[in-house]
Amino acid sequence: MRFTVIGAGSGGQCMAAHLTQLGHSVSLYDIDREKISRLQERGSITLENRLTGSAVIHRITPNLGEAVQGAEIIMVVTTTDAHGAVARALAGLVTADQTIVLNPGHCGGALEFTAALKQAGLQSLPEIAECPTLIYGCRQLEPGHIYVTGIKKSLLLAGYPSGTTEGILQRLRPVYPQLKAASSILETSMSISGCLMHVIPTVMNTNKIDSGEAFDYYMEGITPHIALLMEHADRERVLVAEKLGVRVKTLREWLQGAYGLQPDSLYNMLQANTAYRGSASPKNFEHRFVLEDVTGGFVPLSTFGRVCGVDTPVIDLFIQLAGLVCEKDFRKLGRTAEALGLSGKTREEVIRLMTI
Repeated sequence: MRFTVIGAGSGGQCMAAHLTQLGHSVSLYDIDREKISRLQERGSITLENRLTGSAVIHRITPNLGEAVQGAEIIMVVTTTDAHGAVARALAGLVTADQTIVLNPGHCGGALEFTAALKQAGLQSLPEIAECPTLIYGCRQLEPGHIYVTGIKKSLLLAGYPSGTTEGILQRLRPVYPQLKAASSILETSMSISGCLMHVIPTVMNTNKIDSGEAFDYYMEGITPHIALLMEHADRERVLVAEKLGVRVKTLREWLQGAYGLQPDSLYNMLQANTAYRGSASPKNFEHRFVLEDVTGGFVPLSTFGRVCGVDTPVIDLFIQLAGLVCEKDFRKLGRTAEALGLSGKTREEVIRLMTI
């Protein structure tokens, strides 16, 4: 198939190389011209550890129109706080016969992306799908050299509208057989896990980050009590989902399914996850673990909680703490009801909108 990968960070590079190794034609795009230039000069992307080998990508370009022309599937692998800008940039370039997959969509990604395409004047929308998280665990050693720590064994995908899900999966399953159909984007939006594992430990390790101390993020940055805080926030997420009519896995259940871990306490499961071992810690708070995961994870979870009358005190606390540390109003910057097109809607109306 002909793929476009938008976003040449570690995840985008990993995906572009892996898809190429599997025999597909890939165009890799990023708005950062310097990054694209370095990848072009290198000529190939090398994968190490769980995936290995080098791949010469069909096209690496800073020209978005060139990247998406003729693509059957467009994989958006940017940070989720860039989704609105990406959608507006694509509005004059994509066609109704193309499929856009958000990797990941986090919470409300397909809603925001669809709203941004419409606001930009696109009349005939392409198919849009989202996964709650990225299928790869990886980090960049240098541009064009990606260390792959793991590939998830199971991952949900939902099309929007939900009637498109099976058709999208039929095309993607030969590439990613671990993809499973979600009932709707309501399920994928409520199934997010990354923000729980990113926002809380990052804020709780403020002293280490401020002092410039590098640490193994999951192995050293998450203690038993930090894991307990994560579980409190997770219970709030699961309750919001229940009030919206969808049953989602707890964080422990998700880790068991995604990585094949044995059931245990959250702390022990994270310590046993070899895919997380050696993960770099944030060097500052201008990091996606805060900027992306508060705006695209905690803020919309809190928003959905308000819609359905569920208190989210731990999630709200960490939105406030992250905002104070970063000196940003994440309540305004994040996926608010307005950004998601949910202003004034009742719980029943939100459910109908997200399950069409």
